[in-house]
Amino acid sequence: MRVLRKTLWEALSVFISCIIAIPIYLVVVNSFKTQAEASDLGLSFPTKWNLWHNYSDVFVNAKIPQALWNTTILTVISVFFIVIFCSLSAYFIQRRDNRVSRLLQTVIIAGLILPSSIITTYMLMFDLHLVRTYLGVILLYIAGNYAFLTYVYIGFFHSIPRELDEAAMIDGVSPYGLFWKIIFPLLKPVSASVLIIAFMSVWNDFTTPFYFLNTASRFTLSLTVYFFFGQHSSDWNLVFADLVMVSVPVILLYLFLQKYIVEGLTAGAVKS
Repeated sequence: MRVLRKTLWEALSVFISCIIAIPIYLVVVNSFKTQAEASDLGLSFPTKWNLWHNYSDVFVNAKIPQALWNTTILTVISVFFIVIFCSLSAYFIQRRDNRVSRLLQTVIIAGLILPSSIITTYMLMFDLHLVRTYLGVILLYIAGNYAFLTYVYIGFFHSIPRELDEAAMIDGVSPYGLFWKIIFPLLKPVSASVLIIAFMSVWNDFTTPFYFLNTASRFTLSLTVYFFFGQHSSDWNLVFADLVMVSVPVILLYLFLQKYIVEGLTAGAVKS
């Protein structure tokens, strides 16, 4: 019975893996086809492999260098402040038990539950003169990721004993030094998890730059697909090539940090 159960789980895992792999295979293989072949959206290999032509067309016509620069600015700055703000907030909430910390925790829970609204957000950003600005989009990314990632940090802080704080304070360490010199270096696993989650959220986001950076000179990588996809015609081979180019940085970052991700997300499950 145990062998049968193990076999069924393995078969289910293979089946789910195939379901996940098929769309990835579809995108990659069609990125090497001609326009006519790619328009069929088939899974067959191309009759003639365009190894560089499609990607070179995307690189030039989609203004990839400019889009990459825009995306990098938004991603690096947003992720940096997300890590700083979420770790500080989580430390305050988990280590303090007062009205302010409880109020902040309630606000964060509300942020996880309440849905966002594009119309009201756009009106607010327009009144603040933040539409079509990097600052406005960065603030939206920080606000959008703040609640969930703060709770990720809170879970990890349960694995760091309070006695460490007390010992540091007895040794004369300032509150500033306690967090940045002692606590923050211990957050490496969870910070790696937060970094990859925030990076993927910002890098792959389509909606926010579409509404709040709707000018061609400030297009992010996710918006460059519009150069090849229209109402009357679509260059599917270039669309797929564009998707591959956009996805590569996220995949590389995930492969580099994957050993920290599960560790960071599960460390708070057991309290030290």
